[in-house]
Amino acid sequence: MLRNFIKFAIRGIIGAVVDTSVLWILTTLFFHSYFTKYVLSPAISYELGIIVTYIICYFWIWNHRVHNKKSDFLKLFLHYNFALLISLIVKIGLLTVIHEIFHFHIVICNVLALCFSGIVSFFVSEKYIFIKRDKK
Repeated sequence: MLRNFIKFAIRGIIGAVVDTSVLWILTTLFFHSYFTKYVLSPAISYELGIIVTYIICYFWIWNHRVHNKKSDFLKLFLHYNFALLISLIVKIGLLTVIHEIFHFHIVICNVLALCFSGIVSFFVSEKYIFIKRDKK
């Protein structure tokens, strides 16, 4: 499990770069109202981060637990995406709270929130999404 956690941490860094970059682009260039800046932008950036991190999980971290079929890839993606909805709620809530308390830049708030939501994501992935199963 430690090896998977280290790989997951690397995946998290890549996901955080994608998430934060997209968030920065959206909040700097496109969205300026409170809702679009603090709710919609983080949701979009997080979803793009989920897509990238799922691909890393499926093909690198838990590749020994998957069937390498299109239907398996899509089914597990739906489970992964749905399960990480809770992590998204944690991230947006923390991002908002951190910003309101400390008045850090949105990108700093995002990185801090991602650290906490990442821990939730690992345990959900390890124990519920990419469970050990027989190859078909």
